[in-house]
Amino acid sequence: MVKEVRNLMNEVVKNILERRSWRSYEDRQISDQELDTILQCGLWAPSAMNQQSWHFTVVQNKERIAELTKGCQKMMDTDRDPFYGAPTLVVVTAKADCIAPQQDGSLAIENMMLAASSLGIGSCWINCLARFLTTEDGKAFAEKVGIPAGYVGVSCLILGYPQGERPEPKERAQGTVNFVK
Repeated sequence: MVKEVRNLMNEVVKNILERRSWRSYEDRQISDQELDTILQCGLWAPSAMNQQSWHFTVVQNKERIAELTKGCQKMMDTDRDPFYGAPTLVVVTAKADCIAPQQDGSLAIENMMLAASSLGIGSCWINCLARFLTTEDGKAFAEKVGIPAGYVGVSCLILGYPQGERPEPKERAQGTVNFVK
């Protein structure tokens, strides 16, 4: 039954099935219009009791991206670029005292990832940033870039024009769907 989805393909379903996480980007910024479209799609995500608890901090400044990169590298004890050279980072936080801040932010990220894919823009979900925001360096960064007090890190979405070959899809895990009719 689950495999039959390809028989009902429309543009939305096709976009969901063809979206990939990109880890290589061209060295040019996405357009303001593309960014605005992606952000609007995030703002229209569903949220618990329509609380819309999310907050998006868009980072395109190369010095701030370098600061985040260095902070995450230090935290993870690595020299690997956690943002894969992407020119745009969307730091997603959510109001901590709402019903479901992590879920609200996650839904917004998924909407933005699908919107980006539909526009030919690569994206990838980056987890380390939420943890980084709990460190002293991360708290200082949050204050510096205007992340509101009382918000918790959800994740980071990186965006840019994809470079290289489109990643092949990974096999889907088996045994992950039960039917109770």
